[in-house]
Amino acid sequence: MRTLRKTKLTGWFEFMRQNCPICNHHGGCMIHEDGDRVACIRVESETIFSKNSALPSYLHYLNGDKRKPKIQYDGPSYQSEKKAADAELNKVYRTLLHALPLEEGHYQHLTSDSRQLTDEQIAVRGYKSFPEKPWNVVKEIGDSLYMEDFTGVPGFYEQQTERGSYFTLNGRKGILIPFRNHKNEIVGCQYRIDQPPNEVKVDAYQQGLSAKVIQQPNKVEVSYEGKIIGEYELTLGQGKVMSINGKVSLGMITLVKGMRYYWLSSANKNKGTGAGEPTPVHISVPSERLKTWHTGTPLQTKRIWVTEGPTKGDISSDLLGTLYTPEELNELGDTFLSVPGANSWRIMLPTLKEMGVEHVNLALDGDAARNPYVKKHLFECAKELKALQLTCSIVLWNVDEAKGIDDCLLLKKRPIVKRLF
Repeated sequence: MRTLRKTKLTGWFEFMRQNCPICNHHGGCMIHEDGDRVACIRVESETIFSKNSALPSYLHYLNGDKRKPKIQYDGPSYQSEKKAADAELNKVYRTLLHALPLEEGHYQHLTSDSRQLTDEQIAVRGYKSFPEKPWNVVKEIGDSLYMEDFTGVPGFYEQQTERGSYFTLNGRKGILIPFRNHKNEIVGCQYRIDQPPNEVKVDAYQQGLSAKVIQQPNKVEVSYEGKIIGEYELTLGQGKVMSINGKVSLGMITLVKGMRYYWLSSANKNKGTGAGEPTPVHISVPSERLKTWHTGTPLQTKRIWVTEGPTKGDISSDLLGTLYTPEELNELGDTFLSVPGANSWRIMLPTLKEMGVEHVNLALDGDAARNPYVKKHLFECAKELKALQLTCSIVLWNVDEAKGIDDCLLLKKRPIVKRLF
């Protein structure tokens, strides 16, 4: 399993299952193929690498022992296609969701105590299951839309075989979750995989340490400078210090749960398209309003809640009406805008402007007090909102009882909405 992912930037690779040597996290940070410099999204430096992107990064040079070997990439080298227009994406994605069922296990998850969605809410929101034979579903969509070429639609790509080629869908077994823009156009999807595999997080003290899971759930192979130095059965979340002859410490390896949410994307596939440029945000309104919201009609609202994750926004927008009076909702708003994560808040700014938003309730996951990176992005977001002459409130709840705003509302508890400016 590859630990780096090729990006659209020539010569740059994203840390996927290998930690960034600057911030010791994976995901988002990049390393150059020469192994001598890193673009880190969490630790600032004097040199800005990508200030105007949705996720700013800072350049760090690796000297001495920190320098990495030159990357020899043997993966696919396809150039990601330009994303289709929103109306075209909406047409294809709605047809896709219409063609898919919702498996019993996924239905049970959505109606469980942790979600508490009704059959009507599930149907209105459009949650479906990723198909077992995606090529058959894509053929069905093509026949329905009289389409043969799905280039430009994230998730779709052309599979080449000895007998010819055909379009199919890239993804894994899980729940498909549509992303709606402020015109009720479905412009992207994420999927929640059923069984995220365990992965190994490597905090290397010495260059050359690597590790991988060779057998789920916990059998790990550890290598140093290309040579296997041991196999271990690890406990989830427990770190193990690796050393040579019990003397030279190489670093620490930790078995961690892998990612559960992924973008429906076909970047690095033949005629495939990435989910970004721009990365979608998701607009949630109460289910009753969603049923009558005509696709293509721009939504205008003065007040909005901002959180992380589309399902969280969907659930929360329905629950507000059960805990607040119409008069209170008129002051607070009942529309949610969901971003993929706290560090990607910048991607919501154009949508806030188009929707005519005047006040924002920041309801990001409640770990800002414990996570310095989340706190940093929260402060930066509030600072930018003030610069844009918007007003803002911070939404707080007991994080020992509820991780997210949806969990808080599912407990039938009102969060504290504290005005910042």
